[in-house]
Amino acid sequence: MDATQLHRDSIIIDGLNASWFFSDAVIERIHAGGITAVNATISAWHKPDEALEMIRQMKQQVEKHGRIATQVRSVADIHAAKTAGKTGFIFGFQDTNPIADRLELLKTYYDLGVRIIQLTYNFENLVGFGCQAPEDKGLTAFGKEVVAEMNRLGLLIDVSHCGPQTTLDAIELSDGPIAITHANAITQFAHPRNKTDEAIKACAAKGGVIGAVSFPAMLTNNLPAKVEDYVAAIDYLVQLVGPDHVALGPDFMEEMPKEVSAAVLQGLPVDVATFMQEMPPVQNFASAAETGNVTAALLANGYSAADTQKIMGGNWLRLYEQVWK
Repeated sequence: MDATQLHRDSIIIDGLNASWFFSDAVIERIHAGGITAVNATISAWHKPDEALEMIRQMKQQVEKHGRIATQVRSVADIHAAKTAGKTGFIFGFQDTNPIADRLELLKTYYDLGVRIIQLTYNFENLVGFGCQAPEDKGLTAFGKEVVAEMNRLGLLIDVSHCGPQTTLDAIELSDGPIAITHANAITQFAHPRNKTDEAIKACAAKGGVIGAVSFPAMLTNNLPAKVEDYVAAIDYLVQLVGPDHVALGPDFMEEMPKEVSAAVLQGLPVDVATFMQEMPPVQNFASAAETGNVTAALLANGYSAADTQKIMGGNWLRLYEQVWK
């Protein structure tokens, strides 16, 4: 099986990308990677007015690059992007801070095209607790309302940065499948952002998908990390829950300005933040432009063409189809 041809023929979905999308080069690299659709983080810790401004700017950026980019609101839009040779941008949030304490804002964001929202970032918010919170008490009463409203609207729930109990609460409470868009198994590599086998299996049992993250700090101690290390993380997840529930969630942060990077790492110990900032990228998968190397590495690792296509995009496509309305 020719990896280049399979990559070109397949629907490729990047389950989480947190790059600086206002850089023209970032848009071009994502498209150059043969990516059909990308869950593009456009807001996280932002207040409602800031999140609305980010949406406005992102819509403008996608329109500016209309030759190669389009906004995704439905699965049909992803198929249309593939046919047109474009990359579809799925607007996503990595925190529920943009809704503050106003549940009705979820509908506002949905109407503007947001389709994926992570319940918490690293620490506590009004919805629940992040993986770096000193204690995880699970979903709050408001958090349970948020889960119910996201289910009603057809917004995909993401628990990647949530703490263990908040993660399990969301999986159990949700009417339908949810996503862990960018995390690996903590039993494969110990890191507070990685997920327990219990959470991974519970997510998959409900029809959800786990996107393997390529951030080196969550992959291996043998730095610099290689694309083979990323495939090893994917393979570990596949051994846990099978090829129908594992996908890509690299978490690229290409060309992120220093002030934004500082906000991302806020609250972490200085030595940890410094280590993460100075860490070299994964060799042969340092950019979204090199996504084809993952397709090749999966095939080289013995994955069939069909299972490779599931991991590279098919599983996300199926989940979106189940959740989005």
